[in-house]
Amino acid sequence: MNTWLMNLQNSNSPICDMMIFFHDFTMMILIFITL
Repeated sequence: MNTWLMNLQNSNSPICDMMIFFHDFTMMILIFITL
């Protein structure tokens, strides 16, 4: 696994899906703030 990847692995449960969505959403917000 590369260290510069910003996404997570595929999930197996709906709760993990929600966590991945939250992670992607917060990363997008942080990227826009830092720009």
